[in-house]
Amino acid sequence: MGLDELAQHLSNPAHIGLNEELAKKLRVASADATRGRLMAQLEGDHAHLGVYLLACFVVDDTDFWGDGEIYWWSIPALVTSGGKVHKDPLVGLPSGAPPHKCGSLEWMTNLSLAKPPLLAVIPPSDEVESCVIRLAFYDDDGAKADLPKALSAGLEALAEVSSAELSGSDQIILPVRDAIWKSLRAEQDDILVDQDVALRRGEVVRFGRGMIGSVVNAMARIYYFVRDEKQTQQFGPVALHKGQTETVKFDQPMKSGGRLALFARGADVSCATFGDLNTDLPFQNRIIEARNEVSLESGFHVTGTGPAKLVAFYTPA
Repeated sequence: MGLDELAQHLSNPAHIGLNEELAKKLRVASADATRGRLMAQLEGDHAHLGVYLLACFVVDDTDFWGDGEIYWWSIPALVTSGGKVHKDPLVGLPSGAPPHKCGSLEWMTNLSLAKPPLLAVIPPSDEVESCVIRLAFYDDDGAKADLPKALSAGLEALAEVSSAELSGSDQIILPVRDAIWKSLRAEQDDILVDQDVALRRGEVVRFGRGMIGSVVNAMARIYYFVRDEKQTQQFGPVALHKGQTETVKFDQPMKSGGRLALFARGADVSCATFGDLNTDLPFQNRIIEARNEVSLESGFHVTGTGPAKLVAFYTPA
């Protein structure tokens, strides 16, 4: 997203679980005011980083008969130097999606590769040490999960959190998680994933900028992407069929030090240049080397072995 689109997203009055009263309590401003606040955060050459939920592969939906009904939710928090944290609508609000039918060994098809859900926004501030996101995926076994109602409960809990500087991400995540969990009566449901994902500043790659990360266990595999909101370019998603070849090329040439991230879901995708993509390894992260610049001027090829969707991201150094 550009800054304008990011501001529109962060100020969206139709955000799941949000209403006018909660928007006031949480200081969710208009798009113009939000854009102004985002611009005020800009420092040096760095831009905002957006953390996006790219995909979920359900290994075991826990249902013996038929497909499961999978719902998810997330809670973001930023940790500054000294382990301190404070709530801020510019980080992004808790989010989620209602139950979606998905069986074991299947991809969740309600997660868009073109416009993946935004989980968190990391400002270009030297004060931020880490971004912590609670990610939760559950198989709905009891009464049908009412995600809008549960997210409203979570946002109410967030509104009650002190605006003062707090000690640790748990001071934000735990009360919000507890409110969502209780509203969903999630003790009746089966946990696929319910854990914190921590993105740290790092000395070389800032918060995994331009790269795909994952959370993997015996029940599910979750994939997310860290996008530079100013510089990252996107190719696709494109639909591939058996024997179909596409040329992956971006608006600007790939240069030494730039980061390339590839992701595909569905059938295997062959990529001789950077490595094949399959269900067990659906993504590749690569740093472009100087010796490859000339050969990549015209892009590179990917070929489908069956129905698949592929998306690629390039982030300059």
